[in-house]
Amino acid sequence: MIAGEVVAIHQSIQGTGTRAIMSTRPSQDIHVKIPRLLPWLAALLLSVPLLSPCAAEPTPAAPATTAAPAPAPNWYNVELIVFSNTDPNAGSLETWPVNPGAPDWNSAVPPNPTGSGLPYMLLPPSSYRLTSDWQKLAHSSDYQPLLQVAWTQPAIDRSTALFVRIGIPPSSSLPAANSTNAQMPAATPSANGTPVYGIARLSTTGPYLHLDLDLDYRGPMAKISTPGSAQTTAPAGAAPQVQWYRLTQNRRIDAGKLNYFDHPMFGVLLLVTPTKAP
Repeated sequence: MIAGEVVAIHQSIQGTGTRAIMSTRPSQDIHVKIPRLLPWLAALLLSVPLLSPCAAEPTPAAPATTAAPAPAPNWYNVELIVFSNTDPNAGSLETWPVNPGAPDWNSAVPPNPTGSGLPYMLLPPSSYRLTSDWQKLAHSSDYQPLLQVAWTQPAIDRSTALFVRIGIPPSSSLPAANSTNAQMPAATPSANGTPVYGIARLSTTGPYLHLDLDLDYRGPMAKISTPGSAQTTAPAGAAPQVQWYRLTQNRRIDAGKLNYFDHPMFGVLLLVTPTKAP
């Protein structure tokens, strides 16, 4: 019966209408028609997987990835003391230009007021960590402290880091933003600025801290100067002559350690300590 039904279905699809297929001798007729039926069934069965609902489902898109935010920069307190060498023979073996040049004051930012919570904020003297070093220099017969100042800032890459102003240049019309928190000898006349002024930049170079320093110091004239400079001894009764000396250095520094910048006529003590953002 099954074979006869299959032949009948195939007859209706092919449209033959042949009476011999419906004869009383189904075995012979089935033998003739089955070879024509098998290719059609095979094609039908092969087409079944293509109609599977699973094959029609789209592949889910990979979730979009977002770049991780850059880590916040580390903050540091920067404190420095500038002091002069009071040895009468200091600098006598050097030759000094009449005009050593000056720091690029206008390229630096003024420090922000204490308590502002902003980068380059001045720190009060009560937070100074080099106070004992100032006192030792003040009681020394070979050195004289000139300026002490401290501020807090983030350390960013050297290519984008800013210089901050230190001290006050002579005849400056700019407000003395750091005059209230910078320690200076009382005898320094404010009209002439501070004995030393300049700019400093704390930054990072890879995983390391880096400091650029550019300072001008107004001090007594050394015994020997470059030919063509002003005379080395003042006439009797005249005010002592002064000369400008410049210190420009940049180098890698260590946080938490006392760093020293040297010059024949003056020097700098620097302490950089990790801190939290205000």
